[in-house]
Amino acid sequence: MDRLRNLVGRHSREQEAVVQALKAALAAVLALLAAGAIGGAQPFLAPYAAVLAVTTTVRRSWSGAARQAAMLVVGVVLAYGVGLLVPSTPGALAAVVVVGLLLGRWRRFGGDREWIAITGLLLIVNGVAGHPALLVSWVVLSVVGSAIGATVNTLLLPPLHLRDAHDAVQSLAGDIALRLRTMAEGVREGWGAGDAAGWVAHARAVRAAVRRADDAVWFGRESVRWNPRRRSIRPSDVRLAVPEAVERVARLSERTAQIAVLLGDIADLADQDADPGLADLLDQLAAAVDATADRFGTPEGPAEAIAGSAAEVHRRRDPEIEPAQVRATCVVTVADALADLTPSSGQAGG
Repeated sequence: MDRLRNLVGRHSREQEAVVQALKAALAAVLALLAAGAIGGAQPFLAPYAAVLAVTTTVRRSWSGAARQAAMLVVGVVLAYGVGLLVPSTPGALAAVVVVGLLLGRWRRFGGDREWIAITGLLLIVNGVAGHPALLVSWVVLSVVGSAIGATVNTLLLPPLHLRDAHDAVQSLAGDIALRLRTMAEGVREGWGAGDAAGWVAHARAVRAAVRRADDAVWFGRESVRWNPRRRSIRPSDVRLAVPEAVERVARLSERTAQIAVLLGDIADLADQDADPGLADLLDQLAAAVDATADRFGTPEGPAEAIAGSAAEVHRRRDPEIEPAQVRATCVVTVADALADLTPSSGQAGG
């Protein structure tokens, strides 16, 4: 019993999977009861459609239910028309599959394009394509089942994925800050080409995390649409689940890779002695990354938190240094990365 309480009280993907499975089971039972009240030769259609409608977001439940109903109607009409025109069952089956697959290529049907052909195929093989009453029963039971599944998914603990988006952006920012501090430690002690090659590889590997964070943010925003829980969403769950957060941190990941490449260019000439000044700049940039993740979307925003780091970096941009010097380019790149983190005046409040 204690383990069950822990599972219910903790946000996790396992918890969500259990909740969605229970909701699908409830939707199937309700749809079966509705099918019994409606009648029809194929009562399984209602719970089948209901389970399919319990998806990962409320919007997908309703859009999927509408798309499923549309494909079913098209498949039923196709089977009926082909059944009238082609008396041979093998010939009608071939015609339904060919035409159904071609019709399913319409982009409005999304990723379930084969269901028109499958619906027509089932009707032809079962010998009901020529019976209008049975065809109407198929449509009614499927539509009712889809509506029940989407309704259950909407009203009973509708899924919300903002926390996943928030965690993905936080994790991405933490990973970038770790890479910067690793480079700072190496620069403070002295580094060679081998060290820099490892930094470059690790910095570029962050790009995969950027893509995952972007997907998580998109999915989180998708889960808010049509969701009755959106009015109770906490600001702390929303502030990192926005495209601007990922875009800003993604730009920073590219800056980090650029810095690593520049450090490698320096080391290619000769192993480098310790450079505490540059190491301090990298540490300041890492601290600014952490501040950005902590304060993005809050009223004060990250600008105040990173103001000191930005001022220090700008102070070190000595105008007497030749732009061709690679170390100066590193300093400029750190400054540009801080500029990427600093929101414009219109975005300071998130």
